[in-house]
Amino acid sequence: MLRIRDRLVAHVEAWRPDLSTYAGLVSLAGAVLAVEGAPTWRLFGAWLSPTLGWVAAMYGGDYFDRHLDAVSKPHRPIPSGRMRAGEALAGMIICIGLGLIVAVVLNPLNLLVVAATTVLGVSYSKYLKARGIWGNLIRGGVTAMAFLLGILSVQSTPPLILLPIAMVFWLHDSGSNVVGAICDQEGDRKGGYRTFPVRHGDTAALWLLGAFDIGWLALAVGYPLTLARFDELAYLPFLVVATALGLTTVVMLLRAPRPIPRLSALRAHEYLVVGRLALAAALIAGAASVWLAMALLLPSAAATLLASLKMMRRRYEPTRTRAVQAAR
Repeated sequence: MLRIRDRLVAHVEAWRPDLSTYAGLVSLAGAVLAVEGAPTWRLFGAWLSPTLGWVAAMYGGDYFDRHLDAVSKPHRPIPSGRMRAGEALAGMIICIGLGLIVAVVLNPLNLLVVAATTVLGVSYSKYLKARGIWGNLIRGGVTAMAFLLGILSVQSTPPLILLPIAMVFWLHDSGSNVVGAICDQEGDRKGGYRTFPVRHGDTAALWLLGAFDIGWLALAVGYPLTLARFDELAYLPFLVVATALGLTTVVMLLRAPRPIPRLSALRAHEYLVVGRLALAAALIAGAASVWLAMALLLPSAAATLLASLKMMRRRYEPTRTRAVQAAR
């Protein structure tokens, strides 16, 4: 019988702590862009609700992908036997419920946002992940919903002028999902999941990533500068960091052998993960202050890297650790 500690560690792994700080930062970006000087409790709620939603999505992914993971990733919590499928389903339901309560307390209209996010998340995990570009777009849409929830956490209705910024996150996260699909394509192919890289190959996937990158960068460079209450000088350095890290990901993937090895794709994805944190922090810096952005970005980036190095590489992605050791 598994020890309680082992079961708890399995749940923490399922949350993907190397990625879980992102949704809250995106929501906070929406909140500070919508209202200047919002109450602290509302900002905390804007962070907490989508973070709970992220954890719910991770539980849902493990639950709906458990048969695929049994083939391609038997070390994951459910196929390894460290977590029962019912526990993952219960975790998803509980986190959705808690996130919904927080969101509705902030603004009853958030009920619609949470409902839409749940539909998108479940549709992605259960149906659309295996259906090419639609899976990438739906996964990016979940992040755009987090931005919208942040706006509605501090304002009764969403100002239309901020919706193009939601598209920045939509496109950026769709591209990030393409890189994730490149990482997972060998296992997806074995499991019968027809993701975009499985259907069309590495070169086409990189073209798709490039299209998403051009889209979000064009919007991110130009559109926020048209806002009335926005500090361009505070915003641009963070945007440069996000752009540089995204470009690093693209260059690493372009230079990788074909087919792109999983280890190469995973290494490239790590730069993208930190880069999207910098993108959210850029908007927080422009709308609020550099110091707030730094105070949020640095712990988030540190937690992301620490979780990746200390837990996720060793336990959630053991093949990556073995590959690195073999390379040495």
